Amino acid sequence: MNLQRIKSGVVDPGYHFPKPTLFVNVSTPERKKTYLLNWLSACPLWINQVDICPPSKFPSLQMWRDFLNTIDTDPLPSTKTVSTKLAVRDILGEAIINSAQGLAGAPQEIMWQGMQGNSNCIPFRSPLQFMQSLLWELCELTFHYELYVLDRALVPNCWTVSDSDEEWLTHQSLLYDIFPGTCGLVMWSESLPCHLRELGLCATDVPTSLPYISKFCQLLSMSPGAPACLQSPVELKGRDDTEVYKVFSLACHFYVQTAFDFLGWQPSLPHIFQFV
Repeated sequence: MNLQRIKSGVVDPGYHFPKPTLFVNVSTPERKKTYLLNWLSACPLWINQVDICPPSKFPSLQMWRDFLNTIDTDPLPSTKTVSTKLAVRDILGEAIINSAQGLAGAPQEIMWQGMQGNSNCIPFRSPLQFMQSLLWELCELTFHYELYVLDRALVPNCWTVSDSDEEWLTHQSLLYDIFPGTCGLVMWSESLPCHLRELGLCATDVPTSLPYISKFCQLLSMSPGAPACLQSPVELKGRDDTEVYKVFSLACHFYVQTAFDFLGWQPSLPHIFQFV
């Protein structure tokens, strides 16, 4: 990665969602449980807010860590720490802050993927399966919204709403077609994958993943500096999938470098879902 290529100020440097590593790099099991329960308590409200009425800026990693850690945000003498706490409240909102476990507004019951739990019971049969599924969902959500934000920055004309919304709607549909399911960016409202064919770009057989790869390449081909090969349709020639993977690899390299240039960090990418 070339740090000199970073274009600061073009997109919001905040994180739409907590970085999955926040849940992994936790010192004690009890603290990890606090992180998980706080996110599960807040995620339906927060994701709905991000989708319908997003804030003008998004939390930094430290702000997400403060929230997940249930740091009290009551006003205290003016310090840098207190300023950070108040900034967390300003961005996330009163309702989401109060949903943190241990605070007065925390919900008694927690729902995730149709399963119910509470502050004493994480809603999943297997802790390992639950953790894998939650991290997978966070990676997918982050990928969806990072791609969306980056595309708006690279081809703003395609997102300009005018008297005729046809071009905007066409481009939006192109973006949504990259993701499996029918919910566009908000795949959280759908059930967890049950079959490999539901993994979109990560489907293990090329005929299944090809439509998603084609849309991904088509979207990136509109970006300045995109590889010339992305301008042509991605096609499977008989049973030889070598060319498909070659083009897809080039597209991924271009996306990662371009996203790094604008975000300042390595972007999230789709992950294989761990089926039981």
